[in-house]
Amino acid sequence: MRLAVLLLAVAAGTPVWAQIGFPGQYPGYPGQRRGNDGPPRLSRNPKQDAPAASDKLTRTSGTIKKIDDNAVVIEASDGRVLNCKRSAQTRFYKDSREIQASDLHPGDQVSVEASQDDQGYLYARNVYFEKPAAATPAEPADTAGDAPATVVRDNPDLHPPALRRGKPANGGSASDDVDTAAVEPPRMPAAASPNADPTIEKARAAAVSFSRKLPNYICREFMTRYVSQSQPANWKAQDVVSTDVVYEDGAEKYGNVQIDGKPVHKQLDQLNGSWSTGEFGTVLRDLFATGAEFHFSRYSSAGGFDARVYDFDVARANSHWQVSVASQSILPAYHGSVWIDPQTGHVLRIEMQAKALPGEFPLDTVESAIDYAYVRIGEGEFLLPSHAESLACQRGTSDCSRNTIDFRNYRKYEANSQITF
Repeated sequence: MRLAVLLLAVAAGTPVWAQIGFPGQYPGYPGQRRGNDGPPRLSRNPKQDAPAASDKLTRTSGTIKKIDDNAVVIEASDGRVLNCKRSAQTRFYKDSREIQASDLHPGDQVSVEASQDDQGYLYARNVYFEKPAAATPAEPADTAGDAPATVVRDNPDLHPPALRRGKPANGGSASDDVDTAAVEPPRMPAAASPNADPTIEKARAAAVSFSRKLPNYICREFMTRYVSQSQPANWKAQDVVSTDVVYEDGAEKYGNVQIDGKPVHKQLDQLNGSWSTGEFGTVLRDLFATGAEFHFSRYSSAGGFDARVYDFDVARANSHWQVSVASQSILPAYHGSVWIDPQTGHVLRIEMQAKALPGEFPLDTVESAIDYAYVRIGEGEFLLPSHAESLACQRGTSDCSRNTIDFRNYRKYEANSQITF
């Protein structure tokens, strides 16, 4: 799952991903690109000088995931993946002597000194070989995924906003449901084992069959983007991004992208500002495929149905939620809550909050929420996303962005062909 727009390919045996992304620095959008040209791209000529970048170099050690003429991609010990672009200035070293990039291979342990431009993109200056792949020791057990859900912000007086059920105080659409936790009946004791809870098992089975029962369909997605640079948050609408979402044979495709009703002739993941995908079956299927631990929390309601609310935790090692900012991405540990109809096992709402984000990562707050509702497509009714929200805050600041997403005009997607001679 990811705070960025990604065209998702969901195939048998392929991990399911949801994504959130911030393409670069953009005024009002923390961690996003400035201007109207979309995210910067390295020239097809790998020897071309990189765009203007700071002379200050930061050094990061990690394992090579990918290396080619355009970039060196490494995974750091804290779980971050850094995509460092190559330029004419990039040099490679081993034992104090210069070597060729072809002497390095995925799995090798290296240190990369990189500069950063004003949009947050990294450019490799010096790459130092440390250990070959075969000599790289096994990674220590991942304990970050079980770390407390605390965030240390650079300014302790700053309190990040949070996604709330119901209409936000400063405007913007949200779920019409009202949480009944304040008047909940006596709690039911949690099952001795999460796997033994019949509601969870029913929801797991419903999630597995979710995509199998869905017909191919098309709908229109409307994403209103807000920013706030104050405490408390004062959300100001920036624009409305709309796109057609085609669900065909288990995969989501995006097209006909417009901003404020005007075509932009770009892919969704090339837009300025923040974006997200995975609101359909991706998030739902992934939640029950990560080995999450579920614990009954309370009774509530969602979408006009009574619901049982379960809190859950997903360790970093099992996370498929990808959060990206410029050249950095991470699969963070996360926790949250899920609203389940105990009669059908259908998930009515999912809330997720990233936790234990590394101190070097540009964001310190990332949240997402999705509401599901029954929608008529053709002759049947299906449970599909009706509303979603995402929230992210730049580390140590009050600069935050929030997207509210609504899905409308669901209809069956069919293609007809005719051959003439």
